This record gives sequence, structure tokens and C-alpha cells, in this order.
Amino acid sequence: MKLSVKRKQERIRIIETAREVFKKYGYKKATMNDIAFAAGKAKSSVYYYFKSKDEVYNAVIFSEAKKYREKVLQSIKELENPELQLKAYVLIRLQTDKVFSNFYHAMNRAYKNNLFVKHLKTIYDNEEFYIFSSILENGIKKGYFDIYDIRYAAVGIVTAMRGLESTLLYRYENPEIEKKIDNILKIILYGIVKR
Repeated sequence: MKLSVKRKQERIRIIETAREVFKKYGYKKATMNDIAFAAGKAKSSVYYYFKSKDEVYNAVIFSEAKKYREKVLQSIKELENPELQLKAYVLIRLQTDKVFSNFYHAMNRAYKNNLFVKHLKTIYDNEEFYIFSSILENGIKKGYFDIYDIRYAAVGIVTAMRGLESTLLYRYENPEIEKKIDNILKIILYGIVKR
């Protein structure tokens, strides 16, 4: 369905409204009625743009994934120092649950029946390893890092970072998150062995 500029803007407005609805109620509890009501539209108007709640949800996840990717790439591009790039990436990654909550929950929960989310998660995981590998490779070229195998280093850092999410995010609000991340990154980058 080819949409006019006005209709594209309306579709985007519905997606943004649906973001808040899914954030408030979660995917399972949110309904098309909730989305229509929040958008100030009749349910049939929402169905004009989307065939189902799944289709709305997929559009929300795709929108948040795109914004997340842009934010990550912009923050890395602004920094020359690979250590600072890693820190910036980790900080953005740890903020994902608050800023892009629907994307975060879709990537961290098993939506076995949603092939779109599964496909997007595969792309996201591959891109995350690629970004980390690029940062590490850049760090080697600039003389910041001495890494034997970039691929395994990227896997190790991503795995550690995913563990950080549960440790640093869910137990309590974290006012000194940057300081804690600095300390953890020092361990990841330099190890604990005295040299």
C-alpha cells in the first residue's frame, strides 16, 4: 500500500502512540482498542494502516531499533579514542531499557511465534558483534589494544555486557553508573592480573 505524505505522517504518529501503549501495558496486554484510543482514532482507522497488533508491534520495534542504531553509531563516530567508544556504547546499551523499552524487551525475551522479532534479533546480535569488532580493530590500528583474536574478544565483551544489564540495571537505581562502568571496563580491558 503506497501512502501519501500525510498518510505516512499519520502512520508514524500511530507508531509513536503505540510505543507508549506497549511500554505502559506490555505487548500481551495492549490491544488495538488501547492504541486507537491513545491515538484519538477509531479502531478501524488504525486497521487502515496495520492489519494486526503484531504488525503495529513490529513497526514499533523496527522504529526503536533504527533509532537505537543511529544513537549508537553517532556516539561512536563522535569519539576518536576506542576506549571511550566502548564506554559510550556500553552506556547507551545500558540505557536501552528506559529509552527504547519495547525494542529492549523484544530483544531480551523469546517471542517464539513472532518471526519478525526473531529475524530482527539475529540482525541486532550480528550488528552488535560487528560494532564491537570494529571498535576493537580500530583500537589495534591506533595502538590502544593488543588483541590476539578480535572475534573472541568481541564475544567476551558482549557477553560480559549482557551480564552487566541484569546486575547493574534491575537490582536498584544506579546514580553512579558511569563510575561503575569505568571500573568494569578497566577489568574487561586490562584484566585483574598484576603486571
